[in-house]
Amino acid sequence: MQLSRFTSVLLALLHSSSACLHNPIHTPQLRDVEDALRKRNVPAAVKTAITNVRVFDGYTIGEPDTVIFDGEYITDCDENIQHTIDGGNRILIPGLIDAHSHVMTVEDLENNTAYGVTTIFNMACSDIKLCLALKSNPGLTSVFTTLLPALGPSGGNTQLNPVLPEQILRPGTDPKALVGYSFSNGSDYFKIVGESDGPTQDQYDEIVSYTHSLGQFTVAHAASITPYTRAVSSGIDVVQHIPDDALLCSSVIQAMKKHNLAATPTMEIFRRAYTVQPEIGQFLRGNKTSNNTTTTTYENVLANVRSLYEAGVTILAGTDAVGSTLPIVYIPFGDTLHQELVNLVDIGMTPAKALRAATIVPATVHRLHDRGAIRPGLRADLVLLNSDPLVNISNTRDIAKVWVGGIEYPNVAKS
Repeated sequence: MQLSRFTSVLLALLHSSSACLHNPIHTPQLRDVEDALRKRNVPAAVKTAITNVRVFDGYTIGEPDTVIFDGEYITDCDENIQHTIDGGNRILIPGLIDAHSHVMTVEDLENNTAYGVTTIFNMACSDIKLCLALKSNPGLTSVFTTLLPALGPSGGNTQLNPVLPEQILRPGTDPKALVGYSFSNGSDYFKIVGESDGPTQDQYDEIVSYTHSLGQFTVAHAASITPYTRAVSSGIDVVQHIPDDALLCSSVIQAMKKHNLAATPTMEIFRRAYTVQPEIGQFLRGNKTSNNTTTTTYENVLANVRSLYEAGVTILAGTDAVGSTLPIVYIPFGDTLHQELVNLVDIGMTPAKALRAATIVPATVHRLHDRGAIRPGLRADLVLLNSDPLVNISNTRDIAKVWVGGIEYPNVAKS
């Protein structure tokens, strides 16, 4: 099926799925994104030196130093500097990475950038042309995205994801065509949406094996114990979310550690579901409540993430932010990642490790070798902080300046 026809069908399905949510889903149009991008006034990147600044190296904050960037990248060449900024003994950290987000508009990117989130991993895309338009824009958050997910036949998320009937993975369906279609049309990785009804373990295994044979990367949505266990058994690269309906078995946790699987627990969306907005639970489970609501607790979330951390499983900071796209929930971009860092500290991480979970760790896990740290040769994705985040992780919100690929963003969020 041609991409243009396929996209139009997907968008129609997305609109029809809104009946399950009782309100229309806001569906941005490609022309709106292109118009918003054309209206941007982006300053030219100039060779810049930030002097008298203390750099977070992933572990500690150093003595006052100078960081120089020329165009998109950090350099150690101090010749022909065009602009000098006095860091005022403030702290420079790498641009933050949200390992699970859902952006659909230029405004979504702007909100991320304002909070120092310079890279996001987009976990859904119904309109590949729109997503490609959002991917790499000077001075705005970089976007890496998946295209169509693998979905079981009747799970709640199947109602919310615009997938053609013939591309739902019923038992016995060969998933290779869906995987191939996704990568041939611009996916950066492939996502499986796990529900209790599928995809089956065999399909999980086949998807992961085939995707790896292509030299590509896999992630899995797994917000309850059955799909989480299934995802881990398949050898998926990163498991998204965390079960709130039961505690993870030690064997599952040890398998993740043994096979170097990573987790993006998105604790913040659970925290909000249990403390702020119960409707978020519908969104997280595809508008479908758990089969055993008496055992779904935020305490399970905390205990499971703590167990992963204490076992040495790699943890990435991610939010599942959607902004105001869905009418029944509001999960803001940017600020939610800063709260996720607080959540990670609350389960036992040091502030330095929490910062690593939002910088070098997701960059490494997602095979992005040009970002996540501050050193020559890497992207000048930088956040200048007024306060020390190693003293209090909430100080990541105390932002003075943000640069994306060497371009300063003018409207940073104020704490």
